[in-house]
Amino acid sequence: MFEGCSGCCLSIILIPLLCLGLAACVVIYAATSDSDAPVSNAFQPNLTESLAFERAIDDAIAQARSQGWWALKFTEREISSWMALEGKAFAEEHGHVYPFTNVQVGLDDGEMRFYADVEVRFLKVPLKVFIKPGVDSAGQITFDITKVDVAGIGAPDFVVQTVKAQFEDVLIRPFEDLPGSYVLYGQSLIVDNGTFEVQGFIQP
Repeated sequence: MFEGCSGCCLSIILIPLLCLGLAACVVIYAATSDSDAPVSNAFQPNLTESLAFERAIDDAIAQARSQGWWALKFTEREISSWMALEGKAFAEEHGHVYPFTNVQVGLDDGEMRFYADVEVRFLKVPLKVFIKPGVDSAGQITFDITKVDVAGIGAPDFVVQTVKAQFEDVLIRPFEDLPGSYVLYGQSLIVDNGTFEVQGFIQP
């Protein structure tokens, strides 16, 4: 190429070009791929629905305190609105970052599908995290991550852990803070047709 050049000059030119090409591919993927938004591509968070989600949690906690058992039920629109409007402040209160916008949570076929835009190297790309809730042998709820996708590539571990921690903090921690131990009825856990519901009791 140049007299006396061993190829370093070529590397200096090609590496930035390859990085730009990769970034361009991510942008094109994000712009052209079907978002597969679990609730709706036109979903807009609603304050009334967000408050309904908070009320569902508060009512279940109050029921557990006064009666020793409880039932929790909410819809995907309610938890999606809450995650979009209150998720960031809630995460920060519990010591987590929340780099998500345009958040939605689908509830269907036994899975919770967390969808959001996440900033990756100054680019906003679609994130999808598939979570399968279950009940273990001790009656405790579990959240198993079954699939993660960020613009067609794997997500950084901290992003996955942030999503999982958000669900644990909002759906499990309030019951763990009650006197005694919470126990779920495994057969009562239903995640389908846009609804999450579960029942349990407090064991002294």
